[in-house]
Amino acid sequence: MRRAAVMSLGTREVGAGAPAFLLASAGSAHGGSVDVALRMIEAAFKMGADGILFQMFRSVDLVVRRHPERRLLESLELSVRDGKKVLQAARASGLPVVVEALDAKSLDLALEAEADALQLHPSDLGNPGLLRGFAGANRPVLLGAGGPEEAPLREAMDQLSGVSVVLLHGPAAVLAPLEELRLRDLRTLKERHGLPVGFLDATDGGSAFALLAPALAVSLGADLVEKRFTLDRAAKGHDYEGAVSPEDFYRMAELLRQAERAAGEGAAAGTTAGRGVMTRSIVAGSLIKRGEVLTAPMLAFKRTSERPPGLPPKDAHLLIGRRAARPIQADEAIREDMLE
Repeated sequence: MRRAAVMSLGTREVGAGAPAFLLASAGSAHGGSVDVALRMIEAAFKMGADGILFQMFRSVDLVVRRHPERRLLESLELSVRDGKKVLQAARASGLPVVVEALDAKSLDLALEAEADALQLHPSDLGNPGLLRGFAGANRPVLLGAGGPEEAPLREAMDQLSGVSVVLLHGPAAVLAPLEELRLRDLRTLKERHGLPVGFLDATDGGSAFALLAPALAVSLGADLVEKRFTLDRAAKGHDYEGAVSPEDFYRMAELLRQAERAAGEGAAAGTTAGRGVMTRSIVAGSLIKRGEVLTAPMLAFKRTSERPPGLPPKDAHLLIGRRAARPIQADEAIREDMLE
């Protein structure tokens, strides 16, 4: 059975010409602190991410007792109660939530918290028990494509038959040399499997190239970009080498969106692009909280620089009475995918 070349992640589509989905990976950069994890959710919303990823694991199920990283992993591990609190807060933010579950108990936690999607680490391509759990979860899966060997990936995809999949291309190492990125392989993966593909960005978060790599990946076929971030690179916390600061993530997101516009798939210069600057859109007059029912006083009609522009003022009657599916910021153009 041939799989779809597009999948849904929250209210967004991934693939088939949709704008690239920018996934902010918090991973375990919270250092085991719930407060830091909650601050990372807030930062992800502000820095232009389309979704957020947390890694969940039970150390006792992941490594043997005498493993050299056992104590480190125990310090990073969120308890079931804390993990549930973090994932519920992420869901309440309005951002689609992805969980990289490294064991069966963490998978159960992700499903209980109603995560929008799951991520399978490349090292688990040959883990049939966990693959069966992912297959039965009825959630989209971001599947780490691993290395150049095709057989493990094919076998994993066979076990995930019937599940929506995005293939993640990129080295599993926290920090990878540029030569190992192999960005041209994105198109090869897409053509070979007919699936949306993502770029798992492991470049040095402190380098100028970290801002450019996602835009290059999208120009070469990536439908999704996953990038680690940390609240403070100077603190040198877990996996900080491959993570960007919130400020740099925002700049990276801006470059990616500019690259998409420069690709020329929108209106040509001198046609509707020029007129759009003067066109008013329906925007939020003030913060509209998730679950609020829209009323006329909540709406404002202003010119925006967004492309394509938002809904025109004449369509306001179509929005009144509908409920916000996620928080809508003041002056943010209101679109159909923001509403229930």
